[in-house]
Amino acid sequence: MPYKEKNRVLLLPLFKKFISDTASGRRLTPAGKRICKGAVQQYMEVFKLLEQFNQLQNNPMRIQLLNKAPIRLLQSEKLYWKRLFRSFTYWLYQKNYFDGYVHTIVKIFRTFFNYLIKEQNLLVGNFHHQFKIPSQTITPIVLEPQQLKFLITDSTFKNSLSNTLEKINDIFIFGCTVGLRYGDLMKLKTTDVQYSPNGVFIILRTSKTGTQVKIPLPQYVLDIIHKYQSKKRRYVLPRLANSNMNLQVKKLMEAAGWIYNLPKIRYRQGKPVELKNKQGNSFRFCDHITTHTMRRTAITTLLLMGVEENMVRTISGHSPGSKEFYKYIAVVQNYLNQQVMSAYDKLLNLP
Repeated sequence: MPYKEKNRVLLLPLFKKFISDTASGRRLTPAGKRICKGAVQQYMEVFKLLEQFNQLQNNPMRIQLLNKAPIRLLQSEKLYWKRLFRSFTYWLYQKNYFDGYVHTIVKIFRTFFNYLIKEQNLLVGNFHHQFKIPSQTITPIVLEPQQLKFLITDSTFKNSLSNTLEKINDIFIFGCTVGLRYGDLMKLKTTDVQYSPNGVFIILRTSKTGTQVKIPLPQYVLDIIHKYQSKKRRYVLPRLANSNMNLQVKKLMEAAGWIYNLPKIRYRQGKPVELKNKQGNSFRFCDHITTHTMRRTAITTLLLMGVEENMVRTISGHSPGSKEFYKYIAVVQNYLNQQVMSAYDKLLNLP
């Protein structure tokens, strides 16, 4: 049997094993922690796409094992993966995916090849290093401090809310203060709130990273805790599904009057594309707000109020080199830039 055929294995079964090892805990993070369910779900979505793409190929996708492979075969494999990657990404763009999502898919594909090399000890080459898609940085949408203060303190606004939106407002304020991911926020138990002579704190280990956090609570958050406190209640806050909260929080922002236009821009092959709502109109500020806005707002507010980065990371659970955390730094810088330019405008308009 020729060298090529003898040393080839189909790609999809290997990818399925990659998912299985991740889900079962046989594959762990570099720090030795179990990989979260969200990542496994992403891997499964990529597998479905690979299955669809594989059906369109004349020959099924395969991986050539390169133990003692001749130079000519190495060059041939490099060309094979270059062409396949180009064809695969072109197909993804034909499905109208944006750069951010395609970048995520490609990143997972590279992770799969690293798994084959490092954990399965398969000599598959380093061709996956050429799998690259530019990822456009999208500035997260957050509430400015004045907006958060309005939700917390404006009694006229609070009294105008329905019972449902009043509950949404309480959860949203709570989330914008403690900075927990929504899943952790909904799992927050009364036993996670600890009272001490030095104040009241939330102490828990986050579900995504397993990081233990200790978050001091201001009085207005304690008022929300006491509002929903009862002997029968196991959890600190009313529990709402993420999808329901996402719908309701947009209504809350609309009730607050934050309906000014804020176009939603995404990139496809480096070119900006404005997304429209179901009615064909541009997005408004309220349309951008989701449950994750709470975490983003909490982190950004602390940074804007002068809390040092390392302390904010202690509360948010981000690692020192976290790329996600630096998105919040960028938001703060943009806000400060606006304030500085506004100050210069005032200077020029002095009498």
